[in-house]
Amino acid sequence: MSSDSRIQPLAAVLTAAVALLVGCADFERGPAAADAGVTPVDGGGNGDGGDAVSFETDVHPLLTTGCQSCHRSGGSAGSTSFLLTGESDADYAAASALTDSANPSASRLLRKAAGAGHGGGAIYGADTPEYQTLLSWISGGAQP
Repeated sequence: MSSDSRIQPLAAVLTAAVALLVGCADFERGPAAADAGVTPVDGGGNGDGGDAVSFETDVHPLLTTGCQSCHRSGGSAGSTSFLLTGESDADYAAASALTDSANPSASRLLRKAAGAGHGGGAIYGADTPEYQTLLSWISGGAQP
């Protein structure tokens, strides 16, 4: 058997293995956001003394406007783990539990808002100011 004929089956097996590993997705969270791991251009409210994003004044209004109609008790997404009450402190706890300040773009809250694995589709697409506000808040440590 020539070395070429031995390499072809090995290459096919390796190709199939890579396809399985790459093709597997985390269906709970959806595919990776296009900007995953990218530092926001605007500094992202990183606590450097710039315009820090506040949950209560900047983020909470976005969540109540864009998410609460479904993510509330009795709403169409009322059986999910993300429920909003309209009360800032309780909603902060629900929202901050879905953030990852070490990798803001991969935060579940941000990915769902952009439509990744979200039954309601994109609420705030990556090109919107609302998305950038959420990203800045998470990048700044998702402070209250």
